[in-house]
Amino acid sequence: MSVVMETPHGASDEVPMFPPWLDLPPNYLVQDWIRWQKGKLVAARLREQPQMLVQGVNWLLRDEETLSAHDTEWLALLQAGDVEAVARILEDSGDTGQRLRSGMPFKGAPFVTPQEMETIRERAYAG
Repeated sequence: MSVVMETPHGASDEVPMFPPWLDLPPNYLVQDWIRWQKGKLVAARLREQPQMLVQGVNWLLRDEETLSAHDTEWLALLQAGDVEAVARILEDSGDTGQRLRSGMPFKGAPFVTPQEMETIRERAYAG
C-alpha cells in the first residue's frame, strides 16, 4: 500500500537561508557570487598586466577628497604595488574578500568586458 503525502495549502519546502530579521537585500547571495567571479577575472588580468593597478589608483584618486574608509583601504593596498596581495583579496571567498569586492575600484573594461559580465550573470541566474 502506497501512501501519498500532500503538502498543506500555503506550506513550502523552502527553508529560509537567513532569518527574516536579518533583512538582506534581494539577490544578496547571487550578487556576491557575481562579484566573486568578477574578482577572479580581475585578479587574472592584474597578474598578466601589473601596471593596471595604476588604473585602480587613478579611479580612486579622481574624488580623493571624498574617499570613504573602504576606498582608503583599497587605495593603500593598490599604492603598495603588491599585485599578488591584491589578486588574493579579489579571489578570497572569506569575509575580507567579500567586503572589499563590494566596492572594488576595477570598473568595466579593461578589467572585465561587458561580454564577460554577461556570461557571469547568465551562469548566476541559470543556477
